Amino acid sequence: MRKIAHLALAGSLAAGTFLVPAAAFAAEGDAPVLQGTRTDKTLVIGLDGARLDKIEAASTPNLHALMQRGTYGHSLLYATSDAPEVSQRGAQTVSGAGWSTILTGVWTDKHNVRDNSFAGKNYAQYPSFLDRLEQVDPSIATFAASTWAPITSSASNGDIVSAGIDLRLATGSDVTTEQAAITYLGTQNPDVSFIHLDDIDGAGHSHGADAAQYTAELEVQDARIGRILAAIEARPSRAAESWNVIVTADHGHLPTGGHGGRAQTERATFVIAAGDGVEARGRQENLAITDIAPTVMRQAGVAVDPAWGLDGTPIGDDVTDDFDSLRPALSARVGETGVPAGTLGFTTTPPSGWSVDNSAMPSGGVTEWRGWSFTTQTFWSAAEPGQARENFTRGRDVIAVADSDEWDDKSHGAGKFDSTLVTPAYAVAGKEQAVLSFEHSYRHDRVQVAEVLVSFDGGAPVQVAAFPASDNGKRTIVTDVPAAARTAQYRFHYSGTNDWFWAVDQVRFAAQGGTDPAGSEGVALQAVVEEPVVEGRLSMTVASDGAPVTLAGGVDGDHLTYTAALPVVSVSDTRLEAAGWAVSGQSTAFSTGTTTFGAEQLGWTPRLVLGKPGVVVGQRVSSVLGGGAGLSVPQTLAGADAIGRKGTSDVTADLALELPADTTPGAYGATLTMSLFPVD
Repeated sequence: MRKIAHLALAGSLAAGTFLVPAAAFAAEGDAPVLQGTRTDKTLVIGLDGARLDKIEAASTPNLHALMQRGTYGHSLLYATSDAPEVSQRGAQTVSGAGWSTILTGVWTDKHNVRDNSFAGKNYAQYPSFLDRLEQVDPSIATFAASTWAPITSSASNGDIVSAGIDLRLATGSDVTTEQAAITYLGTQNPDVSFIHLDDIDGAGHSHGADAAQYTAELEVQDARIGRILAAIEARPSRAAESWNVIVTADHGHLPTGGHGGRAQTERATFVIAAGDGVEARGRQENLAITDIAPTVMRQAGVAVDPAWGLDGTPIGDDVTDDFDSLRPALSARVGETGVPAGTLGFTTTPPSGWSVDNSAMPSGGVTEWRGWSFTTQTFWSAAEPGQARENFTRGRDVIAVADSDEWDDKSHGAGKFDSTLVTPAYAVAGKEQAVLSFEHSYRHDRVQVAEVLVSFDGGAPVQVAAFPASDNGKRTIVTDVPAAARTAQYRFHYSGTNDWFWAVDQVRFAAQGGTDPAGSEGVALQAVVEEPVVEGRLSMTVASDGAPVTLAGGVDGDHLTYTAALPVVSVSDTRLEAAGWAVSGQSTAFSTGTTTFGAEQLGWTPRLVLGKPGVVVGQRVSSVLGGGAGLSVPQTLAGADAIGRKGTSDVTADLALELPADTTPGAYGATLTMSLFPVD
């Protein structure tokens, strides 16, 4: 049985490399014992206020060794914005917000901590990775020691790491934090640990990041890290263990000291990751501090549930996209005065397979932003701080940007900014749905237009999404693929005057669903047509070759699900005058030998093959397992009014047969009767 303690410590211990008995940290009673169950372990070390560029320039051999053995890179924070409508509004570059992002694995718009008051914190929905691990698997031994009290105690309304983990210590000094780390990592068996060291931040406040004292404190803390890592290497069980070590920071510091604003030296954070479970990739440009939580989860053997809504990706997973291939082609500024000279960060040449349509763009304006451009967060957000460009935290490496506000800062020809970013043509042959996803940050103002359009087989583009207000996050667009279509191509169209911007990244495409059903469960269909003829003809055909429509599937949670597409039902109406028509369907019971089950187990979701004004599909009908009546009674497939009825209309449905898990195996058959009625 594990002993659990949640302690606040006072005082300090003398510096040294000795191990302090665990009992020294207990206020009373038995010393806490961490009895982990994993051989795959993780230590996350937080260096408050540390800057990666200063670490690289300092004599920090232990941190340099981690960088050489693993992977590392910078990450930028959100920043206080003058824009009240943006998702990260009010987020400051301070410890409360920074450590909350690192420990929860989500950005400020989710955990809702924007300063050191912790007002509005949303840890119930987005707990720290230590708390999350305890919730998923209490056998995982979790440990945290922090010099800054709000991380591991309720001080200042903190509790980033709650009392629910196995052991949390608020130490009050880096000396005590180091000794606690050496003791518990060296002599006990934690699986996942977090250690926070604070004195670099103190040096930054007192002297500034450019001061010799700041560099000296980096070197002091590097030595601490060396002693902590030595304690891990000296573990008797070390040879049988896999250890990952991750080092990070909550914010940076101004050259003269301080943080909390929007300067890039204040927004600067980083990730250094090394260990038995980390591939040695050297410096990377696509890391984010939100990647730490899912990396810890993976090392602990816990699968990330998409329902958790984490914003990061395990370190080492491929998060590159087509835009990132442009990094070697990025150039220094041309007309943009806000970006420091010599900073490489923009190109107007799209990646292979992509194109930019600037045929509606006026001449002139700021060169970097004439039409869609490809840039980095570092370059773009420096162009004009404080206008929410800093808030595209989910963009990685090279991003695509349409910025009418910055483009308008220099004289240009008559007209407004109007540019379209065009994707490659994606294959959709034989698929039912086209799925486009992307991360974006859109700031809206006045007469801006931001829309996504799709074109199948080079046809006329059709709008599939539009953003009438500011929007930030991941968006997914699902579009039905027309029959026989082979390619889908998307357009990101943006226009505006001296308005704001649209940034896009991580564009992903997938085609899903097959148009040809396959399986072994047969359902025969037949059509019964009632055919009045009044100065013309009302008729119906079902696109069936007479073979049974096969429903395919299997176990789906606690029941069985079998699906198929209903053959296209075509209604032709050449009557001169009529009020409309309706098509309904009803199924017989399913049977095989002496075993039967009712048609209430069969449901459908009607849909039009091609949209047609005046023709509407019926409501989705659930099976009895889904709370519906199924197709045991007549259900409407589609109907048309006096205008929409004319000509030919094609409708279909997605059939879904849901059965109890203990249904007797066999090949069941039924008849689904489609009936056409005139509407008077």
